[in-house]
Amino acid sequence: MNATLPQPSPSLNQCSRDLAQHGYCLFRDALADDQLNALRTRLTEQALAEKQKGLSFQDGGPTQNWGDFRDSRGALRAQEFTEAQGGRNQRVWMLVNKGAVFRDLLGHRAVRELVTGVLGDHYLLSSHTANIANPGGVVMRLHTDQWWMPPPTHKDRVGLPAGSMSRELFDKGTQSIEAISPPVVVNILWLLDDFTESNGGTQVVPGSHLSGRQPDSTADSIAATGPAGTALLCDGRIWHGTGANSTKTPRRAVLTTFCTPQFRPQENYTVGTRQEVLDTANPDLLELLGFKIWHAYGRTGHPTDDYITHGTLPPGELTPD
Repeated sequence: MNATLPQPSPSLNQCSRDLAQHGYCLFRDALADDQLNALRTRLTEQALAEKQKGLSFQDGGPTQNWGDFRDSRGALRAQEFTEAQGGRNQRVWMLVNKGAVFRDLLGHRAVRELVTGVLGDHYLLSSHTANIANPGGVVMRLHTDQWWMPPPTHKDRVGLPAGSMSRELFDKGTQSIEAISPPVVVNILWLLDDFTESNGGTQVVPGSHLSGRQPDSTADSIAATGPAGTALLCDGRIWHGTGANSTKTPRRAVLTTFCTPQFRPQENYTVGTRQEVLDTANPDLLELLGFKIWHAYGRTGHPTDDYITHGTLPPGELTPD
């Protein structure tokens, strides 16, 4: 079976074909050795410092897997995502603020070419994070990265309102519709270590991006494996999830997600990006962070403005002289 599935390849054309057919591709040697080493060092430092300061977020345990942010009564479980509460995998958020080596990934020309081929001319950075899959972590349940995308429906059917969707609640009455939603998300996993089946390599269900459905928990998945330095790109509709690390060493990856401008990013960069980052940001980074106005959307003032200015408030209540 694996012989017909995507293999690590340095060819952009092959990766583009794999993305379209299978929903994922493995772009080999995306990271040079010096860049790979710098990413490993900076991520290891940041993760350790966040643990020492009590700022770390850890999931992947049997009782607090990713996405289970509320208990059965709907209460937030914010204090439960710690190592003391059983968390194994460590997440590091908002990497745009945590080192130039992370920001440099966002301008990777070849990978951005693949992203543009799926999403088109304009898109936003939805999230830029890291996942350190540690020994003892459990398998993450299969999900899609555009779970919030309302599916096609019959014109006379009353379905689940789009604003009522959640990670557990989907409109499931459209199975007979042949039309499917287009890809509006691309996820990139920058492999800082070799991805293997035994160390928690990301599980995918090849071809599931064309099913038009949310994941079936009984579906058979495989590990997307490849050497460190590879960029694993996933169509936002593919069924996937972190695997279980049964080895004795961590498995590290940077996770970058892009979405088209119509949708809300996971991380709020217009509020959360540090000023020293914005002071040196080029136009491409500013657009990714949501500071470029898209067809009058995202503005704080005149619709013909090109960019918004961080920290500058629009006029408030005025009275004439």
